[in-house]
Amino acid sequence: MNERTDVAVVGAGIVGLSLAYELACLGASVVVIDAGHGGRATDAGAGILSPATSVEADQELWPFLRRCGEHYPELLQRLAADGARVDGAGYGACGILTLVLRAHENEWFAPFAEMTMRRSPGEVAEISPGDATSLFPPLGRVHRVLHAPGAARVDGRGMAAALREAAVARGVAFTEARAEGVVDGSGPPGQRHVTAVKIGGGDAVACGALAVAGGAWSAAMGEWLECALPVVPAKGQIVHLGVGRETGAWPIVQPLLTHYLVPWPGGRLACGGTFESGAGFSISATAAGIFELLREGLSVAPGLADAEYRETRVGLRPMSADDRALVGRLPGWANAWVATGHGANGLLQGPYSGRMLAHAVAGQDLPAGAVPVPAAFDPARVR
Repeated sequence: MNERTDVAVVGAGIVGLSLAYELACLGASVVVIDAGHGGRATDAGAGILSPATSVEADQELWPFLRRCGEHYPELLQRLAADGARVDGAGYGACGILTLVLRAHENEWFAPFAEMTMRRSPGEVAEISPGDATSLFPPLGRVHRVLHAPGAARVDGRGMAAALREAAVARGVAFTEARAEGVVDGSGPPGQRHVTAVKIGGGDAVACGALAVAGGAWSAAMGEWLECALPVVPAKGQIVHLGVGRETGAWPIVQPLLTHYLVPWPGGRLACGGTFESGAGFSISATAAGIFELLREGLSVAPGLADAEYRETRVGLRPMSADDRALVGRLPGWANAWVATGHGANGLLQGPYSGRMLAHAVAGQDLPAGAVPVPAAFDPARVR
């Protein structure tokens, strides 16, 4: 608290942890300030990593999405080299089945299938319903199925733990406190300068730069920065089931028009997620949410009827006004940056967004082969 750090990062979800780790790898001193809010999206997310079957139709975003998926194996290797325990991240290329259940849904499926197979030739193929059932035995009757064997899954809680462990090994410091404002130093017109972050208890963290990665709580930080960060929480409930057989080799099941099923080794399966845009910051599991998830999950996979209910996880997705992340320098500030608003794509896009932003904050060139953050993510668009 008494020494100046190069960068103060506010938020310790998957984005903030990735950013802090990458900054430390670039030689910066970093302090992460985190209030420890319950309902962090990272801790509840199902962890589907499948750029090839993304419903995102904007071709300008496609190279970035692909690179986000490719980044994970490289990042896990680096974390392990720094001594982090990465097994808990549960990363694995299990594949994904994208399906429709009935013939009348073909009007949505046909253009989606054409788009995915065109942009990812050889990575996505249509298979028969029978082949799909052989891959995911509890599956019920389906109409058409796409299979992307390269899709992967990751456990958000385990990934966050590995990132934090590696960040600490790199010298990142953590303080459990609520960020409440900034000390605004002198600067040229239109280029205000953060010199410290005010935290609870009247203390402050002196810093050379600030990076906001506040997830669903980012809008409040935008208020004390006097800069619009239109990010709101979208509550998501996810039910976890116990299946009386090994599920590690099963693929993810993602119906186009209803909820997904994500299997994990050891007989665990996640069914999610609800999308509750009007629930505010509530993180309670509800009877209606659990009923919705079980009803829809069993309609897709009736073979799960004898599965054991284990728990319901609740997370608050940080949704931006236009469903695009905000990653870059904040307008009007010389040394304030933001990485938030990734919505339901935080686990896919967060680590790579953090790496790209770290280079910008540190004033260093991007690594060879990097795909820059899309212009559509520029925070200046929401001024």
